[in-house]
Amino acid sequence: MVKAEHAEQIAEQAAQTDNDSVVAVPSKARHHRGVPVLLEEPDEMMREQLGGFIEFLRDHAVVGVAIGFIVGLQAQTLIKQLVESFITPFITLLVGGDLQHKQWVVAGNPSITFPWGKFVYTLIDFLIVLLFIYLVVKLFRLDKLDKK
Repeated sequence: MVKAEHAEQIAEQAAQTDNDSVVAVPSKARHHRGVPVLLEEPDEMMREQLGGFIEFLRDHAVVGVAIGFIVGLQAQTLIKQLVESFITPFITLLVGGDLQHKQWVVAGNPSITFPWGKFVYTLIDFLIVLLFIYLVVKLFRLDKLDKK
């Protein structure tokens, strides 16, 4: 960064020259153990860069997306446990066995196995996740946030 007095010198020299000319001002860089230090106030430069990064996060709603992603992962874990703890035993009573291990076997050389139980279990899990998301959106009226 340029100190105020140095900036005044540059402004005075620019005022004395033509509009098309370029002004060369000698550097007032400090040296630190043989390395030139070009920034007068590195803390201010860091604050400006950090401010730009924070502005980027705000403009693009990155923090909101990250929070939504984390909450979504935790909700998925919760819903899977709900399905495994309560819904799967109920379906087991209806179907008469462990649904995930249900399959059709077509005899032949070689025999073909269709594990339909895993698909039905995953489909039920998916539908319950959709229902849960729908209820949360309606309960907290999140569908009306974008409408003005």
